[in-house]
Amino acid sequence: MRLETKEKYLLVKKYLEQHSLVESNVVSFNNFIERKMQEIVDEIGENLPKDDEIEVKLGKVRMGKPLIHEADGSPNHITPAEARIRNLTYSSPIFLEITIKQGSQIESQEVEIGYMPIIVKSNACNIVGKTKEELEKLYIDPLDTGGYFIINGN
Repeated sequence: MRLETKEKYLLVKKYLEQHSLVESNVVSFNNFIERKMQEIVDEIGENLPKDDEIEVKLGKVRMGKPLIHEADGSPNHITPAEARIRNLTYSSPIFLEITIKQGSQIESQEVEIGYMPIIVKSNACNIVGKTKEELEKLYIDPLDTGGYFIINGN
Protein backbone atom coordinates (compact mmCIF):
# COMPACT_ATOMS: atom_id res chain seq x y z
CA MET A 1 0.00 0.00 0.00
CA ARG A 2 2.79 2.41 0.83
CA LEU A 3 4.32 1.98 -2.65
CA GLU A 4 1.02 2.92 -4.32
CA THR A 5 0.93 6.19 -2.37
CA LYS A 6 4.48 7.04 -3.45
CA GLU A 7 3.59 6.25 -7.06
CA LYS A 8 0.54 8.55 -6.88
CA TYR A 9 2.65 11.40 -5.57
CA LEU A 10 5.26 10.74 -8.26
CA LEU A 11 2.59 11.05 -10.96
CA VAL A 12 1.31 14.31 -9.46
CA LYS A 13 4.86 15.65 -9.12
CA LYS A 14 5.71 14.78 -12.75
CA TYR A 15 2.47 16.37 -14.00
CA LEU A 16 3.09 19.58 -12.02
CA GLU A 17 6.66 19.83 -13.37
CA GLN A 18 5.18 20.34 -16.84
CA HIS A 19 1.81 21.97 -16.04
CA SER A 20 0.56 24.59 -13.60
CA LEU A 21 -2.57 24.25 -11.52
CA VAL A 22 -4.15 27.20 -13.35
CA GLU A 23 -3.32 26.00 -16.86
CA SER A 24 -6.89 24.78 -17.39
CA ASN A 25 -8.21 28.31 -16.65
CA VAL A 26 -6.00 29.82 -19.35
CA VAL A 27 -6.72 27.06 -21.90
CA SER A 28 -10.47 27.33 -21.31
CA PHE A 29 -10.42 31.14 -21.61
CA ASN A 30 -8.35 30.99 -24.81
CA ASN A 31 -10.86 28.53 -26.28
CA PHE A 32 -13.71 30.86 -25.34
CA ILE A 33 -12.25 33.99 -26.96
CA GLU A 34 -10.82 32.20 -30.01
CA ARG A 35 -13.75 29.90 -30.85
CA LYS A 36 -16.78 29.99 -28.58
CA MET A 37 -17.45 33.74 -28.81
CA GLN A 38 -17.81 33.42 -32.59
CA GLU A 39 -20.05 30.38 -32.20
CA ILE A 40 -22.32 32.37 -29.86
CA VAL A 41 -22.48 35.30 -32.29
CA ASP A 42 -23.24 32.94 -35.18
CA GLU A 43 -26.04 31.30 -33.20
CA ILE A 44 -27.54 34.67 -32.25
CA GLY A 45 -27.24 35.83 -35.88
CA GLU A 46 -29.17 32.79 -37.11
CA ASN A 47 -31.99 33.54 -34.68
CA LEU A 48 -32.42 37.25 -35.46
CA PRO A 49 -35.96 38.09 -36.54
CA LYS A 50 -36.42 38.27 -40.31
CA ASP A 51 -37.90 41.47 -41.75
CA ASP A 52 -38.76 42.33 -45.34
CA GLU A 53 -37.51 45.92 -44.99
CA ILE A 54 -34.31 45.56 -42.96
CA GLU A 55 -31.92 42.62 -42.75
CA VAL A 56 -29.26 42.53 -40.01
CA LYS A 57 -26.33 40.12 -40.19
CA LEU A 58 -23.71 39.56 -37.52
CA GLY A 59 -20.20 38.82 -38.76
CA LYS A 60 -16.81 38.31 -37.17
CA VAL A 61 -16.24 39.03 -33.50
CA ARG A 62 -12.75 39.89 -32.27
CA MET A 63 -10.97 40.96 -29.10
CA GLY A 64 -8.66 43.92 -28.94
CA LYS A 65 -5.68 44.04 -26.58
CA PRO A 66 -6.19 45.16 -22.96
CA LEU A 67 -6.40 48.94 -22.78
CA ILE A 68 -7.90 51.85 -20.93
CA HIS A 69 -9.02 55.29 -22.00
CA GLU A 70 -7.09 58.02 -20.22
CA ALA A 71 -8.72 61.18 -18.88
CA ASP A 72 -7.99 62.96 -22.17
CA GLY A 73 -9.79 60.18 -24.08
CA SER A 74 -6.68 58.61 -25.58
CA PRO A 75 -6.48 54.79 -25.54
CA ASN A 76 -3.50 53.27 -23.74
CA HIS A 77 -2.46 49.60 -23.70
CA ILE A 78 -1.84 48.44 -20.14
CA THR A 79 -0.08 45.60 -18.37
CA PRO A 80 -1.43 43.60 -15.45
CA ALA A 81 0.97 45.44 -13.11
CA GLU A 82 -0.36 48.83 -14.22
CA ALA A 83 -3.95 47.64 -13.75
CA ARG A 84 -3.09 46.60 -10.18
CA ILE A 85 -1.29 49.85 -9.32
CA ARG A 86 -4.03 52.07 -10.80
CA ASN A 87 -6.94 49.99 -9.41
CA LEU A 88 -8.21 49.27 -12.92
CA THR A 89 -9.87 46.28 -14.54
CA TYR A 90 -7.56 44.47 -16.97
CA SER A 91 -9.94 44.23 -19.91
CA SER A 92 -10.14 44.34 -23.69
CA PRO A 93 -12.66 45.83 -26.09
CA ILE A 94 -14.86 43.43 -28.06
CA PHE A 95 -15.61 44.32 -31.68
CA LEU A 96 -18.39 42.89 -33.86
CA GLU A 97 -18.92 43.25 -37.60
CA ILE A 98 -22.54 44.18 -38.30
CA THR A 99 -24.07 44.39 -41.78
CA ILE A 100 -27.40 46.11 -42.36
CA LYS A 101 -29.27 45.71 -45.63
CA GLN A 102 -32.22 47.96 -46.39
CA GLY A 103 -33.59 47.59 -49.86
CA SER A 104 -30.61 47.78 -52.21
CA GLN A 105 -28.41 49.62 -49.70
CA ILE A 106 -25.88 47.61 -47.71
CA GLU A 107 -23.73 49.04 -44.93
CA SER A 108 -21.17 47.04 -43.01
CA GLN A 109 -19.24 48.29 -40.01
CA GLU A 110 -17.17 46.95 -37.14
CA VAL A 111 -18.48 48.31 -33.84
CA GLU A 112 -17.25 48.11 -30.27
CA ILE A 113 -19.87 46.22 -28.29
CA GLY A 114 -18.27 46.20 -24.86
CA TYR A 115 -15.29 45.21 -22.74
CA MET A 116 -14.34 41.84 -21.27
CA PRO A 117 -11.90 41.15 -18.42
CA ILE A 118 -8.83 39.27 -19.62
CA ILE A 119 -7.12 36.39 -17.85
CA VAL A 120 -3.46 37.17 -17.14
CA LYS A 121 -1.14 35.09 -19.36
CA SER A 122 -3.94 34.15 -21.79
CA ASN A 123 -3.43 34.68 -25.53
CA ALA A 124 -5.26 38.03 -25.27
CA CYS A 125 -2.92 39.30 -22.53
CA ASN A 126 -0.40 42.04 -23.35
CA ILE A 127 2.44 40.12 -21.64
CA VAL A 128 1.98 36.72 -23.27
CA GLY A 129 5.19 35.54 -24.99
CA LYS A 130 7.46 38.06 -23.25
CA THR A 131 10.90 36.98 -22.07
CA LYS A 132 11.95 36.97 -18.40
CA GLU A 133 13.85 40.22 -18.92
CA GLU A 134 10.92 41.91 -20.67
CA LEU A 135 8.56 40.85 -17.87
CA GLU A 136 10.90 42.22 -15.22
CA LYS A 137 11.07 45.58 -17.03
CA LEU A 138 7.26 45.65 -16.92
CA TYR A 139 7.30 44.87 -13.16
CA ILE A 140 5.82 41.41 -13.73
CA ASP A 141 7.04 38.39 -11.75
CA PRO A 142 8.39 35.95 -14.39
CA LEU A 143 7.27 33.04 -12.17
CA ASP A 144 3.66 34.28 -12.09
CA THR A 145 1.61 31.54 -13.77
CA GLY A 146 -1.35 33.82 -14.53
CA GLY A 147 -4.79 32.28 -14.81
CA TYR A 148 -6.68 35.03 -12.98
CA PHE A 149 -8.57 38.25 -13.70
CA ILE A 150 -7.70 41.69 -12.32
CA ILE A 151 -10.87 43.60 -11.43
CA ASN A 152 -10.53 47.11 -9.97
CA GLY A 153 -6.88 46.38 -9.18
CA ASN A 154 -7.53 43.11 -7.36
